[in-house]
Amino acid sequence: MNGLAAALLAELDAEALDELAERLAPRLAGLLAPGDPQQDGWLTTRDAAAYVGRSKTAMHKLTAARQVPFEQDGPGARCYFRRSDLDAWMRAR
Repeated sequence: MNGLAAALLAELDAEALDELAERLAPRLAGLLAPGDPQQDGWLTTRDAAAYVGRSKTAMHKLTAARQVPFEQDGPGARCYFRRSDLDAWMRAR
């Protein structure tokens, strides 16, 4: 971030930041087109649980039962979830 942008952001209060975010939203949405890797990144179990509106424990149960799409490096390793896979899973339910 250049110095001018940093100085400007430092001077904005919460209300001004909200207005800036509202004005930037259409531009940001255009930058994050569907299928963009930034939008379809990997989620941890905690992030995936929040994304689908479940608890972390519920996500562990779903992965153990192989009822939700996920990947892991090996048995007992951390689980990772792709956002697009979770979207398809939720649509199919």
